[in-house]
Amino acid sequence: MLSRHFLRAKVLQQLYSCMMSGNKDVALAEQDLLEGIEQTYKLQVYVYSATLEIRDIAENQIEEAKTKFFPTEEELNPNMRFVNNPLFARLQENIELNKAVEKLKINWADQKDMLKNIFNRFKDSDSYKKYMALENCTFEDHKKVVVLMMKNYLLKNESFLDFLFEKQLYWESDFLFVGLTYLNYLKEYEEDALPHKPLFQMFEEQTDDRKAFAVDLLSKTLAHYDEYDELFRKHVENWDMERLAFLDRIIIKMGITELLYCPTIPVRVTMNEYIELAKEFSTDRSKLFVNGLLDRFLIDLRAEGRIMKEDVDNE
Repeated sequence: MLSRHFLRAKVLQQLYSCMMSGNKDVALAEQDLLEGIEQTYKLQVYVYSATLEIRDIAENQIEEAKTKFFPTEEELNPNMRFVNNPLFARLQENIELNKAVEKLKINWADQKDMLKNIFNRFKDSDSYKKYMALENCTFEDHKKVVVLMMKNYLLKNESFLDFLFEKQLYWESDFLFVGLTYLNYLKEYEEDALPHKPLFQMFEEQTDDRKAFAVDLLSKTLAHYDEYDELFRKHVENWDMERLAFLDRIIIKMGITELLYCPTIPVRVTMNEYIELAKEFSTDRSKLFVNGLLDRFLIDLRAEGRIMKEDVDNE
């Protein structure tokens, strides 16, 4: 499932877009937020699909070598270990992945050379050569070599990243998250996994409240956005809102919303999360600014009896 930290970041991005455009239509903002989260799933599918395309490129190279006028003995009797890697076979059989690739109409024809270069670099690596030379190869060995290829060659390749980010603006901010979840998915893959093993799920629809959390955080921050300015006026000496970092204001207002309207999330979790968002998305000094103002606002809101937090941690 998506972490609440990731969802807070998506809400922050959506709020920033709303404020920059001047459009505070809540229904439209919610729609755009959920579409942005859906784009994360699509990025995941592209990365999985690229993995299998590299496997096909490896097989094509073997077949092409056999058709030379004077193929070598090695080319006529190639080592098929990488091509026949059982992890590739599991992914090829994955029902959800196949349906998603078909729905998105993913076709790597125009990126063949890029993926071929990635594979050729990996093929020259010690990791690949040691794998191909193993006397006894376990399923863990098969997994390890695919993870190494993805981690060190595909997911770090600038041409691959440029291709993805040009396709969809959302993907640049989501790529690290998707890459890490993908590598974990591969590491956890079991040899006897069934063809319907699901990809990483955005939400568990029946039991998960995280989608509602994200939507509520967005809608309530938009609804009370201007109202929160009164807290700034009270606590910022010689108050001048225009001099405050624009992104910091949004982060702080999201934090106020979570303090007021998310009773099951502990105060310390809320405070830490928005300091982290400031570190990730704003200026070097923002974490101190966000922490200081949220602390002051929290004192006032508690004095007014408006903070109703349970002492639990369900992050």
